[in-house]
Amino acid sequence: MLEAPPFDKALGMLYYATDTCPSGGVIKRSPEDFVVEEVLLDGTVVATTGVELRPRVGNWTWIHVVKRNVDTIKLILRLARALGLSPRDVSVGGLKDAKAVTSQIVAVRGSVTNLPQLPGVQFLGMWSMDKPITPSQIYGNRFTIILRDVERISCAEGALEALKKNAAPNYYGYQRFGTIRPVTHLLGKALLKKDPHLFFEVMFCKIFSRESEVAKRAREAACKGDYAKALELFPKKFVEERVFLKRLAGGYDMWNAIMAIPPQILRVYIEAAQSYIFNRFLSIRMEIGPIDRPVVGDLVEINGQIAYYAEGLGGEVVLPVVGAGVRMPRGKVGEALLRVLREEGLDPSAFLKMPRGLRVYGTYRRVRLEPAGFEYKIMGNDVFMQFTLPRGSYATVLLREVVKPAEPHKHGF
Repeated sequence: MLEAPPFDKALGMLYYATDTCPSGGVIKRSPEDFVVEEVLLDGTVVATTGVELRPRVGNWTWIHVVKRNVDTIKLILRLARALGLSPRDVSVGGLKDAKAVTSQIVAVRGSVTNLPQLPGVQFLGMWSMDKPITPSQIYGNRFTIILRDVERISCAEGALEALKKNAAPNYYGYQRFGTIRPVTHLLGKALLKKDPHLFFEVMFCKIFSRESEVAKRAREAACKGDYAKALELFPKKFVEERVFLKRLAGGYDMWNAIMAIPPQILRVYIEAAQSYIFNRFLSIRMEIGPIDRPVVGDLVEINGQIAYYAEGLGGEVVLPVVGAGVRMPRGKVGEALLRVLREEGLDPSAFLKMPRGLRVYGTYRRVRLEPAGFEYKIMGNDVFMQFTLPRGSYATVLLREVVKPAEPHKHGF
């Protein structure tokens, strides 16, 4: 078990499963180097070339969307605005990578005759349906990825072969937190602690060298309380910063200004805090023992049910994604996880004490990441990979095992 660099540790990812040398290389040199195709529960692949679905009479329209370099939440907001709907009337089965070519189903309430033209978005098909698309209808995603300009091909091959034999830890990946500004989970923790001043400080006073000069100047102005100047400097793509600042400039108190940020974005912050805690839980579980074998006190999944492990019981080890309604492991595993919560100053009930629309329940997540149909091919200094992962698992978690980046943004993460 190899220790991770400081950047990863700050996101709760303390270890690698592979002990191979860093391969280097770059992902997402172009969006076409990272293709994500949604896989429905029945195995249907929502391919970039098209998909055939059977329509059902109802008050929803399913739309096949292929997007290039477009954030899923911003797609939802733009599509809702263009169709004259509330964002609550647009649903997806999951958030996809922003810097990528992604293919998925988006559902909108009501019938649709004319779809808008949106930059970077193609609409390939529409079907009448009797219900929205939800995460429960998604198995996962098929990934087709090219890792380019690999510096040490032998290191890449060693890691890829190791991943065929040994499962990687099922961490939440870099994109959950950000690599240019890895603060999403910090904003979520500030919300959960109901600390608007901490939220403001993280959003505007925490400035990273990797940010654009314009963004740095805008954050500096906001941090100093010059909201009008900051608004002038922030480009329109900084949706949450601009909404927050407009309310502050209009005299709103800080908490109500935060609540003006679209709830879909605020929820992402809270879920990022959940993800960070899970990553810390998983790292501690790796310290206690191998994640492919349960120990007494572990929670295990057996035929879709969660139970406490006992000698001879079997099952796949799971850990709680902390929130209301989940059980904690017992014994030394449970004690270690409770220490994490105390250190972070969070209580599971905090997730339920949020305003309506931002309340988040806990769940359980498998500790091992095992891709299906895992294939790779080396061509010169590039590595071509294809595999399928269950919903909620991250391709970048596998890729970090190969690249082992000290500064993920330099490698396209």
